[in-house]
Amino acid sequence: MEFKVVERKIGWHKDFDSSHFLALPYDSKCLRIHGHTYNVDVEIWGDLDERGMIFDFNHLSNLIKEVDHRILTSIEWIKEEGDHIIIVQNDKELKLPKKEVVIVDAPNVTAELIAEWFAKRIAEKAGENVKRIKVRVWEDPRSYAEIVLER
Repeated sequence: MEFKVVERKIGWHKDFDSSHFLALPYDSKCLRIHGHTYNVDVEIWGDLDERGMIFDFNHLSNLIKEVDHRILTSIEWIKEEGDHIIIVQNDKELKLPKKEVVIVDAPNVTAELIAEWFAKRIAEKAGENVKRIKVRVWEDPRSYAEIVLER
């Protein structure tokens, strides 16, 4: 009996350190600025492209470099953005060096929305050969958020 290829998938795992805070309508320690050692698991299904790849792992490594040792903030909290400084305001006001901030195009900076940010950024680099993208972001060893994108 011969085997045939029925599915191709790549997997990738990396951790990074970032800080953030949340906007919540109730009292929570997560309203304060705090950090996590996040872990990101990525799975990408698809066919091989002309290079013999489903997706280039370097694109994933570059995404981690963007967020590692940075402050993650919501685009909705940007009060002012200059050449070198960003002022973030929700219930607090922070004046931050622009190079230390990653602006997440979402209303908050939860694990769910960080996972979506990663998935969308991966999708931007995905060729037509990519069929499915799954991203899981672990905020700590017990808690994760996951998102799946499909064509």
